[in-house]
Amino acid sequence: MKSVINKNLIEGLNESDNQEFLNRVKDLVFALVSSAVEDISEKSPFVRVDKCILIPANELYLGAFSQMSEYDFFLGIENTQIEHNSKLKKNYFKYIWREFRASWRLGKKKYKKQKQAKIEMPAIDKYKISDFRHDLVMKMADRVSESSLIFEQQRRISLIGNEDFGTNVKINIYICCYDSQNRVFKLFNERKNKFFDVNFGKRFEYLDLKIQTSGQMYVNMVKIFNALYAKRYNKIPNQILVESLIFCCPNLLFDKKDVYKTFINVANYIRLCPPKSIASICDASKTIFDEPLIYATNSQVEYSKIISLLDDFKY
Repeated sequence: MKSVINKNLIEGLNESDNQEFLNRVKDLVFALVSSAVEDISEKSPFVRVDKCILIPANELYLGAFSQMSEYDFFLGIENTQIEHNSKLKKNYFKYIWREFRASWRLGKKKYKKQKQAKIEMPAIDKYKISDFRHDLVMKMADRVSESSLIFEQQRRISLIGNEDFGTNVKINIYICCYDSQNRVFKLFNERKNKFFDVNFGKRFEYLDLKIQTSGQMYVNMVKIFNALYAKRYNKIPNQILVESLIFCCPNLLFDKKDVYKTFINVANYIRLCPPKSIASICDASKTIFDEPLIYATNSQVEYSKIISLLDDFKY
């Protein structure tokens, strides 16, 4: 027996969040990061406030939250020297030669008179993206209450604190290098010793354009799809995928007053639309199956889950 989607359910999901609370948390994060970066810039010649950019990256940008949503941000710093320093230089021949010379010198010490010990200055490491991440953690820790927790992970900083941010709020800040010319964030993978590009393309411009032409109802649809998916699969779907699916729907399907009618229109259109004709919200020249931000995270299978979810309901 199919589950029933009725007007009360859709309207209830649409009104289930608190936009004022969401905006307050965003403002707190921007203030916290801005003050931390400003403090670091006073101590480091590599960090400049005007060369850092912070953006909300997931459903936070639209405010299309569900109960399982987290606050994901990308913090990019534009500095080619930091990017260069972050990559380890591996020259194995040089390493072997250095070890050989060290062993040879140790052997000769047996036959030489003891020389006066020289005081050697400690080597200063080059400033890397990991140093920037660590400095951020230290500066943020000075500004949050003792009850809050800050976790420094390989590519991100996570914050949890009921007193500072609110109940069940988890904030993730991904620390990246940034290319302003191409508007590309570069996440560093320490295990592979390389950067991976995260390119949102024209996603934010397209989202703003869709809201202008379809109104707030576009945001409402993303929110409802997120909530239904989370209820069924106990996770949030890939936002690039969800935004692309709903973005492809013609504007005439979005009723500015009736959220239930709009949902029926959008759901039926997506179910019947050929999947290979659906363009990515980031790059209109790519389909949802060609978009790296979808298939790179193994989220292309979520398209089938979304269609299955919509097919299982009785309208």
